[in-house]
Amino acid sequence: METIKDIGTTFRLLRKERGFTLKEMSAGIISFSYLSKFEKGENQISLTNFIQLAQRLNMTVDEILYFSTIKTTNHAVFFQKVSMAHAKRDLSALMHYLDVEQKLFEETNINYHKYNAIMIAVTIKDIDDNFSVVEYVPNVLVDYLLDCDYWSTYEISLFGNTLTLFPKDLLHVLLKETEKRVAEYRVMNRNYRELIRLIENACIIFLRRKEVDQVTHLLNLLSTMIRPYYYFEKIRQTFINDIVILALEDSEKGEKKAKQTIEVMRFFDEQFADNHMLELQALLKIYRK
Repeated sequence: METIKDIGTTFRLLRKERGFTLKEMSAGIISFSYLSKFEKGENQISLTNFIQLAQRLNMTVDEILYFSTIKTTNHAVFFQKVSMAHAKRDLSALMHYLDVEQKLFEETNINYHKYNAIMIAVTIKDIDDNFSVVEYVPNVLVDYLLDCDYWSTYEISLFGNTLTLFPKDLLHVLLKETEKRVAEYRVMNRNYRELIRLIENACIIFLRRKEVDQVTHLLNLLSTMIRPYYYFEKIRQTFINDIVILALEDSEKGEKKAKQTIEVMRFFDEQFADNHMLELQALLKIYRK
């Protein structure tokens, strides 16, 4: 059974993960000091105030109590499991994870599990093109992402892992929202690298769809975000630039530059380089038709 301290600790973790300070979270609902004491388990809180605080987190009271019960807000383990299964092309493991999340949603009605199920389904589709994702409506994720005041690691990872699900119009809406959040500092600094990788992934998707103008726009945004010591992100940005050259200017020149960039990648990570060589081969088929 959860104690007041358990719930307060969970609330604090969720608040910090979503980028709210105590002052921002408490404003207009309860006093700064009272919220601080609630998080430490020193004060109880009225249901009315708790509902208002939960809404500010873009969560329900049930969801907060659920996270308190499972004693974790760390989504890294979940994403790591799915990522490893994807890397190994382990469809049986992914189907198992999908089944678990769907059943948990049916049992708890906690939307967190619905979003996880959608993300796993998109991952399966990436391996098995015959797998249908028709029942997984992207509007559900769009509404959730747009309603979040701050994007935590979870929201960025969720968006990044479901990019291919969104049709052109919805993807444009979400990327515009991404730019807005960057400008308004509504993404925590510790999540910036994840956000950069998300935008780079979006560039690859637009290249596959032959929407090079959108890629050029996103590359301009990336140039304002990538710091000198972000080596993986910088080299991937170079690769994307090479593909733009391939698509718009000179196919042979772009291919040559992309292959040179991939060789540089090998100094960092062989698998990283191999993945981009496969991507280059797929893009060459698109732009040489």
